[in-house]
Amino acid sequence: MKPATNTTTGPVLELRDVSRIHGSGAATVHALRGVSLAVAAGELVAVMGPSGSGKSTLLTLAGGLDTPTSGQVVVEGVELGVLTRAAVAALRRRSVGYVFQDLNLIPALTAAENVSLPRELDGVRARLARREALTALAEVGIQELADRFPDDMSGGQQQRVAIARALVGPRRLVLADEPTG
Repeated sequence: MKPATNTTTGPVLELRDVSRIHGSGAATVHALRGVSLAVAAGELVAVMGPSGSGKSTLLTLAGGLDTPTSGQVVVEGVELGVLTRAAVAALRRRSVGYVFQDLNLIPALTAAENVSLPRELDGVRARLARREALTALAEVGIQELADRFPDDMSGGQQQRVAIARALVGPRRLVLADEPTG
């Protein structure tokens, strides 16, 4: 199967009849069953439901952090299921920003370093990556915390750093798993 061509006019994200099953036998859990959706550029979509309803599973599949048991996940016109792990990781770094429930900030890095790291991994020079990080931190209202470490910030400030990291660079898809706690 050949990957779909990347188009900027089509949906940024498509899930096509996606299911995810965890475990087997008596321990089988159907986290998702036949989910289909399309998200256009600029569109805001909120997924709501009780704990255990598959919201986090949906987000990990949508961003290529996990693979569906069946169905297709398409990001920016590229079907993730036909890509190598390395190609999925590259697409994810280039196109998808994440705000995780547990934030995933690196304690030994400052706010600016945490935000610039994904850009540097993409090959952006450190000086430009820092400038982009400072802009993203300003967009979320915490530019004055750029040189602070996560442990020297409140939980809300750490959350803003994680949001800035998700927004930095040319991301067209931002996935946030319980971004308000």
